Amino acid sequence: MDILRNPTTVKLLARQLIAACDAYLSLRMTEKQLKELLFHYASHHPRKLFTLSGKPPGGLSPTVVNRIGKKRCDLILLLLEGFQMKLL
Repeated sequence: MDILRNPTTVKLLARQLIAACDAYLSLRMTEKQLKELLFHYASHHPRKLFTLSGKPPGGLSPTVVNRIGKKRCDLILLLLEGFQMKLL
């Protein structure tokens, strides 16, 4: 898979999430691989993936939600269930 593990912008992160979700839905990526990638993004790039303010605090960033769409957001939130961010 040609998916970046360290995107530099929120828009690039959204594009990578679209590519990963589409690969998972077309059975080119396993659930374990997608979950591992999402946990990597959540732990190493939380400011790009999550928002601290907004309707659900700690939910996905509005830019990510607008770019990837509702069904992919639902998939991502389902796979990230149980993930807990580290407190600094």
